[in-house]
Amino acid sequence: MDNNPELTPSAELKSFFVKFSVIRLGIMVFLLLLAVSEILNLSDRGMRLEVDRDVQYILFFASGFALSAVYLLASKRFIGSMGLFRFQLTADLFLTTWWIVLTGGSFSAFMILYFLCLFFYGRIVGFQTIVFSSIAVWVLLFLISCVQFYFPAFWGQVHIRGSDLAYNYSLFTLALILVTSLVKLSRTAESRLLQRLIEQEGALRRSEEIKYRVFDWLDAGLLVVDDGRRVTSINQRALDWLPGYDRSRAIGARLDSLYPEFVPFWADRRKSNRRHMVVSAGRDLVFGFKMTELPENQGWMILFSDITEVQKMERQIKEMEKMASVGELAAGLAHEMKNPLAGIKTSLQLLLSDDLEKDFSERLSRVILRDIDRLDFLLKDFLIFARPQAPCPDHLVLAEEIEHVLMPLRLQHPRVRIRVEVDDAPCRFDRNQFHQILVNLLVNAMQALEDADDPEIVITSSRENEKMVLSIADNGPGLSQDVEEKCFDPFVTTKPVGSGLGLAIARRLAAQNGTFIDLQNNPSGGARAVLVQDESFFRASADQDAP
Repeated sequence: MDNNPELTPSAELKSFFVKFSVIRLGIMVFLLLLAVSEILNLSDRGMRLEVDRDVQYILFFASGFALSAVYLLASKRFIGSMGLFRFQLTADLFLTTWWIVLTGGSFSAFMILYFLCLFFYGRIVGFQTIVFSSIAVWVLLFLISCVQFYFPAFWGQVHIRGSDLAYNYSLFTLALILVTSLVKLSRTAESRLLQRLIEQEGALRRSEEIKYRVFDWLDAGLLVVDDGRRVTSINQRALDWLPGYDRSRAIGARLDSLYPEFVPFWADRRKSNRRHMVVSAGRDLVFGFKMTELPENQGWMILFSDITEVQKMERQIKEMEKMASVGELAAGLAHEMKNPLAGIKTSLQLLLSDDLEKDFSERLSRVILRDIDRLDFLLKDFLIFARPQAPCPDHLVLAEEIEHVLMPLRLQHPRVRIRVEVDDAPCRFDRNQFHQILVNLLVNAMQALEDADDPEIVITSSRENEKMVLSIADNGPGLSQDVEEKCFDPFVTTKPVGSGLGLAIARRLAAQNGTFIDLQNNPSGGARAVLVQDESFFRASADQDAP
């Protein structure tokens, strides 16, 4: 007995039934044409059954076409029943045996119809049923051969040799064995393939479940969108921001209807790989997001998160840092102003005395003027640091601007050898602020080389991806650990004269031009100032300022 008495009426099974019905009907039409041509003496009769042949032809075709109609009607209700296919197999084998008897019995050229029935039905009814059917057909043909041997007159023959019947029967037996073996092999291969498909579907299903579990575990929204802006995958966090949507409804929807705030960035998704920020007005949230292209044309992944609270905290931290900086600057400024003010106060007190000599009075006056100039210089530096002018970036040629700054410095420090290895590539920078930064860095380097035996400064430039790097290296004594850690802090200086704001101002001006300054010791000795400018800074600023 076969293991599965009932079949699931899948689309594949229905398609197979329809195709086989069409094939069966086509074979019946072909046989009808052959019978008509034989009746009209248009073809060689060969060995044919002579007993009521014309009547049997009529009965055969009437039965065949009637059964085809019955199959089609029954399929609407019994397509999933194994009994329907077994009935079809039995009926088709009966019709095939009838036609073979009509067309010569063991000598019929239509023996192939047996093999077609057994092979095609073998995919549905199972191997055991085909083996039983093959044995039944084998017995039927043996009986037909016996009848032909003893009653040859039924086929219009005087005598049929037993050796011919035995030869045909042996070939038929071999063909039956081969067809049964093919059914077995095809069933085995099909079962193996089906098992593999089931395993692969299970693995794929588990993989999908794991994928969605990982996606849903993320505390960030995730969308996968095709090039037509239709959502192909979405995680639970993204659904949480879509009231009334579930996964089945969201998949296939357009990005425009789910998250329209991302659409303005869609056109430039290939040009920029950086993180963006967008305000979601409908949700009263601020999203930080990034679009990444997936491999093999699988679309684009949009990973986004709610940064509303983060932004509020950042603003609070900035305010706190600003207040702390103001306090620190005020304390530093008060400390720096204390000495000049004390000197001015003492000098004025002495000047109020009536018994001072004229030369001493003049000297005290000069001290007051000097301290006032020092206060003025200090306040100017403080204002530049606290409130620098907005930059007006221009396209500068590095080599030309550096030479312009170096010209007076070479005259002031003739002992220092300066080597410039800078290309003529342009960079964007505010010219005045660039000069002020260079002057601060170069003056510091030259003052550090005052006691060096062979003072030298090397200025080099390079470009890495979208970054311009300018290096100013000297062969002086280098930086102590304390100075290296605090050199950019306001009012920190190792010079007897100076406000301690030079490097702080240089870093502040550089930041306004998308540049970071660092001061570090060279492994080979001396110190090196490094300026790194992100060339996309002004492009990003222009994008933010655009309406």
